[in-house]
Amino acid sequence: MNILIVSEVFYPEDFHVNDFAKSLVARGHHVKVMTRQPSYPMGFVFPGYKNERHSVEKWGEIEIHRFDVVEGYRDSKIKKIANYFHFVRRGKRVISEIIGGTDLIIVYQTGPLSLALPAIYAKKKFNIPVIVWSFDLWPDTVYMYGFPQKFPITTTVNYVINKVYKNADAIMVGSRQFADTIKQYVPTADITYAPNWQMQPETQPTALPIDTSKTNFVFAGNISKAQNLEYTIRGFVEAKCENAVLNIVGDGSFMPWIEHVVQELGCKNVILHGRVPYAEVPSILDKCDVLILSLTPRGGIDKTEPFKLQTYLQSGKPVFGIIRGAGQEIIESNGIGICSDPNDVKDIARGFKQMMQLSDADKDRISSAAKTLMETRFCKEKVMQTIGTLMERVCKK
Repeated sequence: MNILIVSEVFYPEDFHVNDFAKSLVARGHHVKVMTRQPSYPMGFVFPGYKNERHSVEKWGEIEIHRFDVVEGYRDSKIKKIANYFHFVRRGKRVISEIIGGTDLIIVYQTGPLSLALPAIYAKKKFNIPVIVWSFDLWPDTVYMYGFPQKFPITTTVNYVINKVYKNADAIMVGSRQFADTIKQYVPTADITYAPNWQMQPETQPTALPIDTSKTNFVFAGNISKAQNLEYTIRGFVEAKCENAVLNIVGDGSFMPWIEHVVQELGCKNVILHGRVPYAEVPSILDKCDVLILSLTPRGGIDKTEPFKLQTYLQSGKPVFGIIRGAGQEIIESNGIGICSDPNDVKDIARGFKQMMQLSDADKDRISSAAKTLMETRFCKEKVMQTIGTLMERVCKK
């Protein structure tokens, strides 16, 4: 097939969509990608790129079509909203120029659902089927990020949800718990569970100064309000774990506040390492003892299966979930760690203490359970087979 992927992010940004696109090519498909100029997470276009209205480049056999972005969106809510609208407006123009010969459009939605609107526009104008693959649940995450739940925002959000999901030929979800929310808007929606899988990047040793003589907890990934790192840090301090370190690896919009919290609490055993190349992450996890999976306990966040979970599972290390909902279900039902109430600092402290007491037998059992989970629920080949079957069915409608 000739497939067009619509995504807010793409190479050189490090996201699962890169591996998905390469996997489609490996299966004999021709792939184009429509995205914005690379700018995540800092909100400014990467060095080596220009904020052009439409540029084209090749990444292997994949043709990438990029358009401009409203820079500064990370630190300004007004610019963030403007960027959403800009993606739709510019996306409609670009997709009209590149749609020729396309058999199927796949929207890879990790950000605002509105990024699917150019694809829906192309479906109606050019009669091309659309699959929306949702990893971020509207309307829940919109309000979680602080947008008020009142007119005109509620009206706009509901319009986008109905416009996208009612016109999509099929919907894939990255979490099983998304389906119930989507069916409230589209009861007859064709929904398929297609979770994230572990990518296999080139790995390299890390130079981060991790003292392996101590018990090392680590959080690795994007640092936004959704990650609930303030409560994680306060719980770690409350636990007073001797000879333990909490390593926070990553960067994002909430980093300045986390730096403030660490300074306020005087946390000498909480280390903010900053962002590192993705290829170093496996080496960092290998040096640490317990992996932190924390999320703010709200609506769509609770229903999300966190992207980083597969990276964590690959390491085979125990997972400490400061989380509810879908993430908690995976951790507890598969025996890969324990969970604490993300709203309760004392319960988080209890969890840190409990993780410090894991025996070697506990760790071996957890490693085996993680391997089993990767070979079943999150197996790349099985998920790609599911997607391939759905693509064929949609294109034969």
